[in-house]
Amino acid sequence: GAVRDVRTGFSKPLDVLKLAVPALCYTLQNVLFYVSLTNLSASTYQVLSQLKTLATAGFWVTMLGGRLAVRQWVALGTLIAGVSAVQLDSVGSASALDVGNQLVGVSAVLGSSVLSGFANVYFERLVKTTPTSIWVRNLQLAVFTVPQSIIIMAKDSAGIGAGGVLHGFTLAVWGAIALKAFGGLVVASTVKFADSLLKSFATAVSIIVTCLISIPLYGIIPSAQFAQGVALVIASVFMYNVKPKRAPRAQQGMDGNGGERTPPRS
Repeated sequence: GAVRDVRTGFSKPLDVLKLAVPALCYTLQNVLFYVSLTNLSASTYQVLSQLKTLATAGFWVTMLGGRLAVRQWVALGTLIAGVSAVQLDSVGSASALDVGNQLVGVSAVLGSSVLSGFANVYFERLVKTTPTSIWVRNLQLAVFTVPQSIIIMAKDSAGIGAGGVLHGFTLAVWGAIALKAFGGLVVASTVKFADSLLKSFATAVSIIVTCLISIPLYGIIPSAQFAQGVALVIASVFMYNVKPKRAPRAQQGMDGNGGERTPPRS
């Protein structure tokens, strides 16, 4: 049962300690997020932050032994361009000017992208090469993330003392928490049964869906740039996943797969 799974999952301290790596990456990524926004405009950050997709692809190839066809690399570039166009359209002109030290800001974005890509692929490798269930892996990850939350709560000890730990937790907040928890399980399942790159495409589609939902809710009129970004994302999905017709075996490479992407080694 569930209790037995938890006991088994936490019976090997060294195995649990492996989750400290992505937890540390996520923490540093959040710190770099604030550093980058302090030193860059929102529009510049939105574009540069999409480099995490290429970082994920690079680690997926080097750490998991995956292979991508040229067509799929082009699809990733198209995806980045489409997401950037959609997010830049939502930023507007209020953040047209860069502020702060741009070198520091760009370095922070690059560091955040590398950490994001590494953490995604590291977690994918972990869930695919070990028998531990996904939800137990999430519990193990929480062992290292909960202390971070406690530290953040300590900084707001005065407000917590006045209103209580659950002050401000309305029904809407609990709903958001439930969605986050469910989303975490969905993301982990996507990584386990698909891969980190397909998760990047799913994330891009979710950004577009969010923007589309905001149109009737907030009366936002989509621009031509938004439409172009959506078209690029849709095109990238088909370009990445739709395989061309296979040539006769004699014309394929010695590996017999025509240079197409092969699944990572477990």
